[in-house]
Amino acid sequence: MEEVDNMRAWTKDGKMMSYGLAAVVTMIWSITFVSTKFLLNYLSPAEILLYRVILAYFIFVMMDPRFIRPVSLREECRFALMGFLGTTLYFLGENFALEYGTASNVSLLVSTAPLLTGIVAHFFVKSERLTKRFAIGGLFCLGGVSLIIFNGHFILKLSPVGDFFALAAALSFAFYSVTVRNMSRGYAMTVITRKSFFYALLTLLPLTLTPLINWHPQDLFRVDVLLNLLFLGALASAFCYLAWNKVIWALGAVKANNLIYLTPPLVIINAAVILRERITPFAVAGGLLILVGVYISQK
Repeated sequence: MEEVDNMRAWTKDGKMMSYGLAAVVTMIWSITFVSTKFLLNYLSPAEILLYRVILAYFIFVMMDPRFIRPVSLREECRFALMGFLGTTLYFLGENFALEYGTASNVSLLVSTAPLLTGIVAHFFVKSERLTKRFAIGGLFCLGGVSLIIFNGHFILKLSPVGDFFALAAALSFAFYSVTVRNMSRGYAMTVITRKSFFYALLTLLPLTLTPLINWHPQDLFRVDVLLNLLFLGALASAFCYLAWNKVIWALGAVKANNLIYLTPPLVIINAAVILRERITPFAVAGGLLILVGVYISQK
């Protein structure tokens, strides 16, 4: 009986630590919007993505410079799928969506990633099935996200191309999360994350031969640009992806990604503190709806 109680306490503490880790990650990811907004004054979206992936992979190599021998073609394909879905396709989809569609549409459609994760996991993960509580919580969260994004101006401008890319980005992150969930537990999470960034880098390198990347080497000598790139590469990419993958293993893909709904309210707070933007009543109401939705989904 005592052993059972100890196991329950350990499991509870482990889940609490995972929620704490998720809170740190969502806070960091909410700041990336401000950091990226600054970098766009000097670098193209594809350049920013390439630099942050290079930095993240370099950090993992520095942590363990040993060559990691491939185990099997099937496992390497899974690593490549993680890198392509979670980094390359997600961020390129989001960037192209912003180019062809409105920011409000893109933000709303990308925020459906947790909901899409629940649907994908229902069919690909035996231990994670759609529940009524998840659906209700998701609706609360989407309502809150809508209030924050539209801020009282409920105007939806349909842009088929932009909306397609936004949904593709959300769906790619959903499949990425399920792929992480189904990865073999025989690997250390540092190995899994490092390999995923390696394949993300491989898929990004061809972009250097396209107009999507306009080299601005002189801007890399600016201290503010370097600091923001280090933040995106070291914290928002290397640390956050490693931590989020661990959260997915601990809580499951559905519960982990549901916590991403907390990002919009955090973005509002960071924008108010850093950029001196005003917090509106719609943002406050949206934040409260999101908190209620996350609570219902996670309970």
